[in-house]
Amino acid sequence: MMSRLPLQAKIERTAYGVGAACLAALPQLDDGGVNASVAVLGGGCAWWLYRRATRSDFRTALVAAQRGLPVLTGAAAYAAAVTADGARWWEYAAPVAWGALMAAWLPVTRASWTPSSAELVPAAGPSGFEAEVAARWAASQASQQTRLTDIERLHPTGKDFTAVIVAPAGLPVPRLDLDAVAAVYDVPAGTIHGLEDIPGSGPGRKRLTITPSDHSGGQTFEDHWAERVGGHDGAIPRSRVTKIVEHPGRVMILAEVPSGQVATINHAQLCSAFGVQAAELRLIAETDGGSKALVTLYETSPLTSTRAATRELLTPDADGYWVIGTAHDGTDVYARLWDPKLGALHGYIVGVTGSGKTVAFVLGLAAVANAGGVSWLASLDPDAQLAAAGEYIDRQGSGRLYAARATRAAVALMTIRGEINAEVGHDFSAASPYPLLALDLDEFNGLCDDSDEGQEIAANAVAIGERGRKYGMAVTFGGQTLDLARIGGDRSLREQTRSGTGVVLRTVSGISGRQATEGMLPEGVELADIPIAIGGGLTIEDRMDGITAVPHGASTAGMGHVLTGGAPRMMRILYAHLPKDGTAHNLDDLFPEGGGVFTLTAREIEALDALDLYGDWTAPLTEAETAAAQAAAKPKKKPTAKEQIVAVLTCEMTAKEIREALPDIAAGTVRNALSAAVEEGLISNPEHGVYAPLN
Repeated sequence: MMSRLPLQAKIERTAYGVGAACLAALPQLDDGGVNASVAVLGGGCAWWLYRRATRSDFRTALVAAQRGLPVLTGAAAYAAAVTADGARWWEYAAPVAWGALMAAWLPVTRASWTPSSAELVPAAGPSGFEAEVAARWAASQASQQTRLTDIERLHPTGKDFTAVIVAPAGLPVPRLDLDAVAAVYDVPAGTIHGLEDIPGSGPGRKRLTITPSDHSGGQTFEDHWAERVGGHDGAIPRSRVTKIVEHPGRVMILAEVPSGQVATINHAQLCSAFGVQAAELRLIAETDGGSKALVTLYETSPLTSTRAATRELLTPDADGYWVIGTAHDGTDVYARLWDPKLGALHGYIVGVTGSGKTVAFVLGLAAVANAGGVSWLASLDPDAQLAAAGEYIDRQGSGRLYAARATRAAVALMTIRGEINAEVGHDFSAASPYPLLALDLDEFNGLCDDSDEGQEIAANAVAIGERGRKYGMAVTFGGQTLDLARIGGDRSLREQTRSGTGVVLRTVSGISGRQATEGMLPEGVELADIPIAIGGGLTIEDRMDGITAVPHGASTAGMGHVLTGGAPRMMRILYAHLPKDGTAHNLDDLFPEGGGVFTLTAREIEALDALDLYGDWTAPLTEAETAAAQAAAKPKKKPTAKEQIVAVLTCEMTAKEIREALPDIAAGTVRNALSAAVEEGLISNPEHGVYAPLN
């Protein structure tokens, strides 16, 4: 349409209209000067065309003939009108027909103007990658007035594409310089796969394929995925691509495995398949816990920037959710303190020194305080940053004796709160007359050594982890690694803990997230390793080239994964200013305004005082405590099969599910114990093969 033509083309079409009027009027004047001017113009154009035809190739001559056509035909029409006798009707009709024909012929001849790149990409046509490919081609001399259509991207993150080159009407696609084509798209010349004939099309249309990311000669991305990712031994076995979406700076690929199977991801293998370094953290892969996997590939790592924590972000909602960090795609990542049905939720924080573990603990302490809850924090060794947060919570200290006293008081508090639950007629909820109690145990594996206190801490932690939720008691286990099975926690304890919030930051070098959280991650879940820095260090190629100056990378403190009762999300936790140089922190802005500290209720404190459990937890060990710790640390009799069945049966389960939950007990023993437990009234048997707890 006229409105879409460049200004030069509009001027030329206007000139054809004026020229048509002149061709109709000027011959009637029979003026010698006008006649001579037209003769010179027509002759000069004919001479120019002759020179182009004799000194250039056929294609150039043909283009010149198209451009000279308006002048030559106009001069011919003028000459015919001048030499004709009188004023005939066709002398007026011919100029009109000439003007209309030249105006319509303009887009083909392209006389005196060159279409812009925008015209080569229609307004409703390709966008993003395809538009850039077309625009680069249109702006380059290598195109030789051809244009690209049917552009198809072959690789979601590379420059690979295939397209159809279309020559001007009536002309063949010219011979292209492949080096020049490679320069247009800044790719190696060896990745340009010539000009191929298109079945059913003539020489005016050729196919161009460029594959710098894949040298297989135009292999589609689906083929690439099937070969390197979705194969039996691939990074996401048995998967296929179902959707690809491109956003500025990232490409998202949705893949699925067959129905009834669970998608598993080998992150390092997936990075290799895409040709990126795992340590760059540019490729993020996650599952929905079922058959779908989402792979996001970024131009640069999305986790290098930090986001400051605020009191608003650290205030839980009615369902116990609060913002702990920002995901790789910019969305909020939530942790959870409680569930309306399950009660208080346990959790774990795993990370080496410098990974952001302390900040994660402090964020959790602030969230509990902003919800009106009480926090008791115990760590293996003194920590200045945790001590700073200790000013805002009920209890904070270090050492095994301190942790033993804290867990001992928490165990006793379960009995006290059990009496309160019986009085009000329900377990812990928002309506309970006592607050949430969060017990944080940092460096937990180190706390649970072979000493009397260590063994008591382990036993108390197991009791709180297995039974504390209905009493509003949440325990968070922390450490560089975590192995609840080692301290005597059975499958029930691990299930209780991983139903809450898990935070896995950078782990010990050479130890995967699954190894560092033994027994805590869902089956099939593998976490991407977090490097010490992003962009630092030297590559193999750098060392081969003799480069010795090691660049400093971006810190990965706070980068990791969050699991909230399901699939992990890669994120970076919120930033809290906890300096190690003695300067001021910003905790006043994170904890409740006014600096108040929440404590247990007066009834609870009095009950614990009566048991001599709420005094100074840093005081020297008493003889009574020594005796109690030794008693608690004595090996307990292994529970019978019936007792283990009662413990694991928290909802209706089939006999098969119970056997799977108790792999250390022979199947025959489980069957006999089930029958005995039903007969003794320990469990119910609502239907054949199905068992349920009594309450």
